[in-house]
Amino acid sequence: MDTTKTDNILFDSINISSLKSVVNIYQNKVNDNESKFVKLPGHFGLPLSVATFDNRVIGYAFVLINKVGEPEINSYWEQEFYSVEVEQDLKFHAQNTFNTTFADPESRKIKVQNATERLSSWLNFCN
Repeated sequence: MDTTKTDNILFDSINISSLKSVVNIYQNKVNDNESKFVKLPGHFGLPLSVATFDNRVIGYAFVLINKVGEPEINSYWEQEFYSVEVEQDLKFHAQNTFNTTFADPESRKIKVQNATERLSSWLNFCN
């Protein structure tokens, strides 16, 4: 397992057990902390890496295809844990995961789009 440590914050690849926390962080970010579940839209992206502190997911990085058709790494955080330095470390980890997972530049865009749609559909179905 590829894990990096920075000041008690661990960075790791996304896994199924961290998806609920990732969805909660996303919904809190876009719904202004509303507690009801809203279906995940296409701009949810494809989560790649998580940041954890004391075994709690505090942020995650994801890839999505931007308006010019290029993959872009972004992140969402629990507000109290955000810092520019930690965000850069998480995005670096996510970029490495992205480069390994989507090694072929010719097919990256379509593979990211397909994976994002499938994950969003599966998560919406499960909830």
